[in-house]
Amino acid sequence: MYYLKKDYQLLGFKKSDNKDKMYYALIQNKENLKKIKVHFGHPEYENYRDITGVNAYPHLIHNDKERRERYRKRAESLVKDDYYSPSYFSFYYLW
Repeated sequence: MYYLKKDYQLLGFKKSDNKDKMYYALIQNKENLKKIKVHFGHPEYENYRDITGVNAYPHLIHNDKERRERYRKRAESLVKDDYYSPSYFSFYYLW
């Protein structure tokens, strides 16, 4: 699901209540103030970094620049810079 950034405000990150995801980004519609959880990241897979501020999975951070480059090359087509999405948050906050 994609959410147009100009219509939503990013409120922050929390550890996901979905067992298959690491975190969720809480975004709020600027017009009707409805809040939406955008779940992202897999709790069993490693990632390059974690700049969400939650840092609930420090043991999964690998800091391998080559792996990061390969992931970002694969995932860049899924990320639309004007939209929030699970891919956007993984790309920019975990990789």
